Formats: sequence, structure tokens, C-alpha cells
Amino acid sequence: MAKDPNYDRYAGIESLPGPDGKLPQPFRVDEDGNVIYRDEERGIGRPMSARKSRDLARAGILGWDELDRKLDGQPATSAGEVLATASRGSAGAGNSGAGIALPRKTVGGIDYNVISANTYDPTRSNGKTALPNAEIIAIMNADINQIAVPRSSRKKQEKATRIARLSMDSSTGPDNSPPNEKNLPLINPKTELYYSVPAFNTKAKSRDDVDTLQFSPVEGLVAYGHGHIDGTSDGMIDKWDPSRDLHGDIESLRGGNPVPMATVSEGRIGWHQLEDGRLQFMYPVGSYSGSKKDQEEERKMVKMIQENLDRQQSMFYRK
Repeated sequence: MAKDPNYDRYAGIESLPGPDGKLPQPFRVDEDGNVIYRDEERGIGRPMSARKSRDLARAGILGWDELDRKLDGQPATSAGEVLATASRGSAGAGNSGAGIALPRKTVGGIDYNVISANTYDPTRSNGKTALPNAEIIAIMNADINQIAVPRSSRKKQEKATRIARLSMDSSTGPDNSPPNEKNLPLINPKTELYYSVPAFNTKAKSRDDVDTLQFSPVEGLVAYGHGHIDGTSDGMIDKWDPSRDLHGDIESLRGGNPVPMATVSEGRIGWHQLEDGRLQFMYPVGSYSGSKKDQEEERKMVKMIQENLDRQQSMFYRK
């Protein structure tokens, strides 16, 4: 059978902005896996070398994950699932940064430090918001011990949970029952109910510099939560390496229906969230107030997560 000269393996898949904020040069992939630039195409296009094809895949182009997995042996991520990635201890080593001076916000009576992406551009933002409310935070706080992976844990794998919301319509139609059988009205009826759903069928993997956890959504999903491995991971710090299809702990914020992601480490909890398209990470004030070692760890965490947010922000611009 003759090959289709206009075949495009990744037709319909959109590209991310490049490092300079501009869209990469348009291309298609033919049936042999060759990359052909759209703006250079004249009848039969010029194929690129396999090495250059992979270089382009590593530049942050969505849809090239399959090519990298064939070469790196990475598992495929199922549609709709989220991949959380934790940095191993050696990956985040280095200068702990300057003193901490972060803006704060209060949710449910708790004060939080908020790290925000410095590269945020409101004129290009996708405008989406995914923030945990007080009830979501309270339920996730109650689940900390369920998803934590302490140093004493026999199975050194990340664990996860989900928070879902159930709408409760308390409105009623006409009550035609006898007067002595009419239902009494509810006092302060709830309009919605939040509940946790443990993630049992997760796919956890560890490599030299990263731990990954793949888990799926549930109906009514409003938040994810997962635990980094104590003693092995680099605390709250997530792993950002788009060349290896590792986008940190912000996977749940991508797409049309973003939800916040909670991270648990060493008994602490923090949240990756989105506010009007701006990436943020918040954690309770006083989480690291203690020894000098704790304060140094906080400075290092803020520095590393700030750098990640600044790079990850480009993924939340309008297409």
C-alpha cells in the first residue's frame, strides 16, 4: 500500500511554547517517524535525522512522549492519569538561597506562605484557577498519615489519595403527604459533601534521581494528594525535566479541568495550585520553625520550588 504523503502521526496535538516564549516551528511526523517542517514542505518534505528528531522532542513539544519512551524505556501514561514526580535528595543539593520573605494568605483560619511564579504574564495566562478550600484542606490534613511514606516504611513507594465532591440538592417539591406526616425542614442543609478516595491502583517507580507515582481521577474530583518518600526524596521539591516527560507535581493543574495537588513530606503538607493562571505553591506558616537545620531546609525548598515554578509557568499560557 502506498504511503500517505500528508500523514501526520500527531495530528491535532498542540505544542507548548519554547524557552523563548514562542511556538516551535510547525511540523508533522510521517509514517516512518520522520519530522517534516510544515513551512518548508513542498510536496514530499525533507526528513530530519533521528538524532535531531529526538532533540526536538526534548524541547518541550507535547505528543513526543512515545518517541522518548522507546529510547529511554519509560512507561506510557494512560489518558486522564496524573504523574507526580519527586526529586531525590541529591538532585536538589546546592545553595540554600537567601532569607525567606513570602506573601501570606489565610485559608480556614490557617496562615500559609505562598510561592508564586515570577515568570507569570497575565496577558498570556490561560486564566484558570484551582485552589483548595478550607474543607478540602481539612480532609487532606486528616489523610496525611494515610499517604505519608515515613522512613520506617517497609515499602519505599509513594502513596496517593483523591478528594471528591458530591453535590447535595436539598430542594424539595410540593409535599402532598398528610399534615401529620410532612417532613420537618432541614436546619442549615449542606449543598455539597467532600470525601477522600484512597488511590490503591497506583504505579510507583523509583530511579536514581526521581520517584514517580501515576494515579487516576475519580468522579467529582476536586484535589489530589500524594506523599514523597521520607529520607529518600528531597522533601517537598518536585522533579522538573520535560526532556524526560517529568513535569513535577503540577500535572493535575494542566488541561481543561485543573485541580490542586497536595504534597506530604516529613509530616508537612504543601499545595501546588493555580490562581488566575499563575502557578503557586503554598505551605503552612511555621512548618519549618524549629531547629537551624529546619530553617535551612525551608530556604532550600523555597529556592528550588521557586525555580521550578518559574520554568513550569510557560505550560499555562493560552494556546
